[in-house]
Parts: sequence; C-alpha cells; structure tokens
Amino acid sequence: MEEGELKTMQSGKEIDLNTTLPAFIDFRDALRQAKTGIIPNSIKEFTDNEKRLNQVRGLSLLISAQETLITLSRSQIEYRSMQKWMKKNKDLEEDKKEQFVEKDIPVENMKYDYSKLLFWNDFLINCRQAILDADKTQKKEDDFMLVEIINGEEVARLTENFWEMLKDLQISFSEIHLLMMINKVISSGVEQDEELTYQEQEKLFIERVREA
Repeated sequence: MEEGELKTMQSGKEIDLNTTLPAFIDFRDALRQAKTGIIPNSIKEFTDNEKRLNQVRGLSLLISAQETLITLSRSQIEYRSMQKWMKKNKDLEEDKKEQFVEKDIPVENMKYDYSKLLFWNDFLINCRQAILDADKTQKKEDDFMLVEIINGEEVARLTENFWEMLKDLQISFSEIHLLMMINKVISSGVEQDEELTYQEQEKLFIERVREA
C-alpha cells in the first residue's frame, strides 16, 4: 500500500475473520473431540478409555465456544431487538408495553431475538452446572461416563446423559448461529460472490495466525 493510501475495510468480512471465526473453529474442534475423542492437532495416541474421557471434556469445550459466540453477538442482537421493541411500544402507555426480555414462555414463542439469545445463554449455564454436579456427586445417574471392570480391566463407557447433552449442544449451536445470521453479526454465506465462505475465511485466518 502506498504511503498515505487509505485501506477500505470490508467490515462484515473483517469482523467475521477477526472475532467470530476463531470461536467457530473452536466449536468445530470441540465437536470433533466430543464425537471421536481425538484432540485436534494432537499427535498423541490415545487409549480407548482416554478417548472417552476426551469426549466428555469436549462437552465443556462446546459450551465455552458457544458462550463466546453469545458474548460477541450480544450487544448487536440486543440493539436490533430494542429497535424492534421501540417501534412497536414507544407510543404505548407503560402498562400496555410488551416485556422486552421475555421470560417463562417457550423460546419458540418469544418475539425478540435478544430474549432467545438469553434463553440459550441460560441453557449453556445449566449444561455447565450439570457437568459440575456430575463431578461432585457420588451417584451414577447424573454421570456422563462410567468405568466398569471387565475381565479385570477398567473400561470406560459413555452414558445416555453424554449423548443427550451432545445432541442438545448441537441444537443450541444451530439456534445461536441462526440468531447471528438474522441479526447480521455474521454473513449468511448465501451470496457467495460477495461474501467469503467460512472455508475461505478459515484458510485466511490460519494464514494470518502463521504470519503473526
């Protein structure tokens, strides 16, 4: 770039690349770990029992990645939801105004995306608490992995709790991802001629990390 030349930044692409994309990569790696027990970029050969433990640890990583996405999205989604709320309620009397943060109703019936985002944030908090409770208590009913003695050897197996939480965390990610697209925190990826695909952004992100 010549001295004095101004760089035009394509803000949507730059925001995706520098903020949200690393969290998406973290989620992808955590999902791979939770499904396979293999830690991305690790050269270690894991035993079957170690893989099961890695899978359980992957649940916490999935939660962390989604919490990061919510943090990065929260202000913009709150702003856009407030604008929608103001448009509908600003001229109403106080006792007739809608509740901005909707509570105690099914998420699918919520009118404002910010309320939905808070719902999924609370869901992730509950998931993390369930993992902590499983570690603290002696009962096996809330565990995500059990160790049995078979032919004199310890064998780890994943419980239904694990598979149910893994499924739920994939659903929550899809919902958070959708909220981010609807509120233009990230591009939808539909207009491929104008927007970089996530694969292209990821490649560019990795190249920048290597050059840093």
